[in-house]
Amino acid sequence: MYEHDRYSQPERKFSTGLPIGVMLLAMVAIGAYLFVGSALSSAPQQSVAIVLPTPVAPSK
Repeated sequence: MYEHDRYSQPERKFSTGLPIGVMLLAMVAIGAYLFVGSALSSAPQQSVAIVLPTPVAPSK
């Protein structure tokens, strides 16, 4: 609506650099947060052991 009333003025050109830069910065910040959080975690690494029951011969 506003654009058709602007006579003899150049068209606006929008840049996508700022939104893409903000998005990449947010991704790097989240990745750094997760990396630092996992490095500072004091929980020891746990391993999972699966123990299967020994088969028993069927009684007759």
